[in-house]
Amino acid sequence: MAHKAEFRLSENPWAPAAVIEEVNARTGSGLVLTGIADQVGGTSSAAFVAWPDGRAAAMTRTRTRLPIMRQTATVLNDVRRRGLPVPEHQLVVELADGYVVVVQERLPGRHVDALDAATSAAFVAMNNRFADLLRDHPRVPRPRAFPDGTTGYGAFERTVGQLGGRGRRLLERLLEADGGQPFRMTGDDLVHTDYTPGNVLFDADGNISGVVDWNSGVARGDRRYALLQMQSNMNQIDAELAQLTPETRLSYQAHWVVDQVHDSVLKGFPPERVELDVARAEKALG
Repeated sequence: MAHKAEFRLSENPWAPAAVIEEVNARTGSGLVLTGIADQVGGTSSAAFVAWPDGRAAAMTRTRTRLPIMRQTATVLNDVRRRGLPVPEHQLVVELADGYVVVVQERLPGRHVDALDAATSAAFVAMNNRFADLLRDHPRVPRPRAFPDGTTGYGAFERTVGQLGGRGRRLLERLLEADGGQPFRMTGDDLVHTDYTPGNVLFDADGNISGVVDWNSGVARGDRRYALLQMQSNMNQIDAELAQLTPETRLSYQAHWVVDQVHDSVLKGFPPERVELDVARAEKALG
């Protein structure tokens, strides 16, 4: 059956109406599609749904494995009970095609197009509230960008390492940035590995009302790692990153750019997208 409500311009195209049909058939949830997010591009997109009792929710779809997303739901629901503005995860279901669907609380607020001084300060302050939140969740893994820290680069070898000479040089530069031994991130902070303005909601007063899109799974470590992709010459963000030693910051940055290449290969993105990520990593690593 063809469905009109579809994400066609996303890197993760899908038909929410068809997914809802499957979720309802598998779980008897009685979800009803109420709309889709106004989004073009990207790998994550949300459909808006309602439960039979009228509660509004958001539905997303991810390739992250079911056990990781169930762990994510447990952690975020715990964090939410502590007063952090993260969405309650209400349903996690694996579909026949291997994707995992998450139905979560729809939080209020809106996205901002770009951070200014005030929203940047709120952005950093919220990230700091994630400090030490995972002391009671020791099984939450480090960010995916830090694989097999004791024996090598593990998953990177099977993706980046298979891109010929350029891929091997990226891994060599990563090892150099790590000081000759794979870097091991420490800490028990909650880390959002896609902490960008597109995944943060603000209320009318400029306060953060929601931190959403945890579709890569929660991670444990150093919360400042989440700010690396937001190096936008904002004083507040720069001040936080300045707390890192130059060596640690270099290692974090190297892992982040190599992980983007890994992700593109892993998800089977078109060659031009992989090339774009390789070129960015080469520029960053020198």
